[in-house]
This record gives sequence, C-alpha cells and structure tokens, in this order.
Amino acid sequence: MKIREPNNQFFDLEQVKRDLQKFIIQDEPSVSPPCVGCQQHIPDICSPKCPEAAKSLSVDPIQYPIERSVVALVFELNAIRLFETCWSCEGHIREGESQIWKIPQVCFYSQSSIYAKLLSTHLSKLFIQKKLKYNWLLCLSDISQSIHPAYNIQPDLTNQFEPSLGLLQNDIRTIGSDLQRHLKAEAQSLLNTIAAMQ
Repeated sequence: MKIREPNNQFFDLEQVKRDLQKFIIQDEPSVSPPCVGCQQHIPDICSPKCPEAAKSLSVDPIQYPIERSVVALVFELNAIRLFETCWSCEGHIREGESQIWKIPQVCFYSQSSIYAKLLSTHLSKLFIQKKLKYNWLLCLSDISQSIHPAYNIQPDLTNQFEPSLGLLQNDIRTIGSDLQRHLKAEAQSLLNTIAAMQ
C-alpha cells in the first residue's frame, strides 16, 4: 500500500528543520538539571538514579513522588526540555486480584509535533528490534484540561490475554533508558533526510 506524502506546502519544512536543530542542541542533564529548583546539582550524578529525582520531578513530591518504574522516562523527557510531563503511572494490580488495574503510562506536552514523531519512531524501532515485550504507542491524550495537546506513551494491549505488569514495567524502563541520546540521533537522521530532499 502506498501512503501519500503531504503536499510540499502543507508543512513549513524550514520550521521543521529549525525545530530539529533546536532539539539536537539541548543541554545534557549534566549541564542543566531537569528537576525544577534542584539545589544539589552534581553534574556527574545527575541522572534518574539521583535519590531526589522521584520527588524533584513531581508537582506533589510528598503525596505523589514519581513512581520507581517510570522515573527514568519522566526524567529523560524533562531533561530534553522540549517535552514536559504532566502525569505518570507505573501500573498497578488491584489488591487481592491478579489482573492489571492501571497500565504503565506517561503523559506529556511537546513544544512541536515533530518531537512527538521522534519519540513515536523510537518506540517502533525498540519493538521491531525486540527490545520491548509489548508494542508501545504514542497517542493524543485527553487527560489534561490544558488547551495544548498532550501525548500519552502507553502499551497496546489489544489481543493480549493476560499482560504481565512486571514485563510492562521492564518495557517502560527500557523506553526511558538513554532516551535523550536516542532521540537526538533520530532528529539528526530526519534532518539528513530533509537535506537529501532539497
């Protein structure tokens, strides 16, 4: 099946290039910490493993620190500074039951839709490379009351009889692993594609 490309005038290609270039030059966490109000930034250890990350990344650090299985993904998204997370869940099984009650997912805003494409492409590649047990999707989300579009990273559990919460949590940790480096590589690849078109 042939999928038609959009008309050349449909997207502002120069703006897409500027957005991708902006993405590539974002500081690493070692230079500029993603945690708002970080008072103890130590460049060598600024990572999701920081003992303060789960609280520092949360809007309600006392009641709702970022949960352990999603802290790496939340950290990496915010470290890019062109994404801003607004909600996350590591997934839960209801007490006394064996079935998943809440699936692992992370919801965020993106300064540009092209950045969401970078993430969607990365999710597809991880699944194709068999680095993920489940297929993960990037969906538009209606979770936020904001006028700005929000995106949700979530597993596609269609036709999955009894998905494993442990495997889903392993997947979401894999997605968060070294995410900034992977997405910058995707951005550079897309820039190269655009250059070849012109």
